Amino acid sequence: MDAAPTEPAQTSAAPLPEPVPAAALPRESTPNSDAPGRLNAAAKASAAEGVPSTGRFVVQVGAFTDMVAVREARQKVEKLGLKTYIQTIESATGKRTRVRVGPFETHEEAERAAVRLKAASFPAFIFAL
Repeated sequence: MDAAPTEPAQTSAAPLPEPVPAAALPRESTPNSDAPGRLNAAAKASAAEGVPSTGRFVVQVGAFTDMVAVREARQKVEKLGLKTYIQTIESATGKRTRVRVGPFETHEEAERAAVRLKAASFPAFIFAL
């Protein structure tokens, strides 16, 4: 009796979202600059890179091991008028708590939030959900 070769079992684990390159985001932090024009150019650049312009997007401010740092980051971001949420994950180096802003319906809305965060000296990474 010949045994048919078996294929390895497929897993259905969802891949982690890829960060959107920050190179397309404006670096200027002046509040009265012509941000809408620059954001439209950034949105066109990200569309050319294959990033969808609509869907669900979040901006990640950081991933922390210390809950005091999480609380401080959330308070500072919310003082900017942005709504935050947290997500706790288990990583290879231990438990981390992500501080995120959003979700946003369009990539452009996420970019506007990222610009505000960067102007306030926060890191800002856009992820598509």
